[in-house]
Amino acid sequence: MEALDSLGHLHSEPLCAVEPMLVLEFSMLVLESCPSQTIDLFLSGNIPADLVNSYLKQHAPNMQAMYLELMLAMNEHGISGNLQNEMVQIYLSEVLEWHADLCSQGKWEEKAYSPTRKKLLSALESISGYNPEGLLKRLPTDALYEERAILLGKMNQHELALSLYVHKLHIPELALSYCDRVYESIPHQTSGNIYLTLLQIYLNPQRTTKNFEKRITSLVSSQNTSILKVSSGSSVKAKGGRSAKKIAEIEGAADMRVSLSSTDSGRSDGDADEPSEEGGSSIMIDEVLDLLSRRWDRIHGAQALKLLPRETKLQCNLLPFLGPLLRKSSEAYRNLSVIKSLRESENLQVKDELHDQRKTVVKISSDSMCSLCNKKIGTSVFAVYPNGKTLVHFVCFRDSQSMKAVIKSSPLRKR
Repeated sequence: MEALDSLGHLHSEPLCAVEPMLVLEFSMLVLESCPSQTIDLFLSGNIPADLVNSYLKQHAPNMQAMYLELMLAMNEHGISGNLQNEMVQIYLSEVLEWHADLCSQGKWEEKAYSPTRKKLLSALESISGYNPEGLLKRLPTDALYEERAILLGKMNQHELALSLYVHKLHIPELALSYCDRVYESIPHQTSGNIYLTLLQIYLNPQRTTKNFEKRITSLVSSQNTSILKVSSGSSVKAKGGRSAKKIAEIEGAADMRVSLSSTDSGRSDGDADEPSEEGGSSIMIDEVLDLLSRRWDRIHGAQALKLLPRETKLQCNLLPFLGPLLRKSSEAYRNLSVIKSLRESENLQVKDELHDQRKTVVKISSDSMCSLCNKKIGTSVFAVYPNGKTLVHFVCFRDSQSMKAVIKSSPLRKR
């Protein structure tokens, strides 16, 4: 390490900047014995991150994650989206191996967390440079639901993400925390209905659980179809013939089969057409009432009441929700009434002042002089300054105002 550092003194520029490949090649000899110091050399030597990552991926893949972690810790915005995606992919590969090993032993539990899985969940939530669609395709269909929920959230599929928290993980607290993050991250005018989406999931579990995996699979396939359209649109026209016709038929079939919304609710078009089936899953009324009582100030009261079953008791069940909501509405009404009264009073005061000003009498005599040109007012049109005493010819007043405007637009240069 000292030799690599000392070589830089022989050049006018650091060796890492002059011969980065030479530094990488010889650093592999000491990387295993001194991993932290070697990576510190990469970071302090300003070697291109993509070059270091590619070299580590080929010669020391076990050190790749450490390098990317340190890069991200030093400068969160200095690491490119490709490197962020690379780091998350490394975490996911290790988690998938860990999951497969536990499944083979019959010891897998959804609430089990290895150190790498904790890193994966943290990275998925905190960074945004990775490709959620590509990661979603790698997840197993019957495990790692928390990772799946975060990825669906990144794709604005909020209903699917909330359904995972509620029906797969059975942790309503995570669903509520998810709603809070969405509500606080975007304007409230468009994010307020995220709580109504969670309310609908609690009130209609049958609809949200029906064909759940099929909807996620369709979502991923629709993303792949859109990518295929962009990348191969021009080539399809050029090739023509049977292959172009087949691709067009596949794309058309995918467009007819899937039409998913990316709004706050994350609801697909097919959901609205699904008939509601009675007797499937019971309404999660306790979770509904808990949500209403804890986030009453973020939920549109009238819309929430329309969603509730008719048999919901007002006094026993809805009092924690309606009580503070009505108090807040009453307080807002009182505040608006006070503001309205103050504005009316101010308006009357201004009108009174205007009336007083209009009652002012100005007497013009034969000796009245213009304060600007020092000539008599006579029978000319005149103007009176706000003090009620200073008289000027209207023409003189207009000329003086024009002169002031000219001076303001072209100030004199200081010598």
